[in-house]
Amino acid sequence: MSKRQKGRRHRKVNRTPRPRAGALAVATEPEVEVAVPGLGRHAARTWEGLRGRGAAGASLEELAAAVGYQARTIQKHVAGFADQGLAELREDRWYARV
Repeated sequence: MSKRQKGRRHRKVNRTPRPRAGALAVATEPEVEVAVPGLGRHAARTWEGLRGRGAAGASLEELAAAVGYQARTIQKHVAGFADQGLAELREDRWYARV
């Protein structure tokens, strides 16, 4: 038989016991509430940017600069909003309907 130890070879350096899940109370950050149910984190960020523009609306470039995403990503988000009835396109500007 081999004299090598078969199990736990990866914990040779620090064999201090790991903390148990219930032993320490870990403070977690509260989850950010999504303004419209059914939207993901990134789409919700785009939605908040569009709603923040108010009655003036926003072009894709303005919204991309404000939110921090590429214009193509913003285009996908606002197209989805339009399908859900949350936004509308008038000329070249997008407006939130809610």
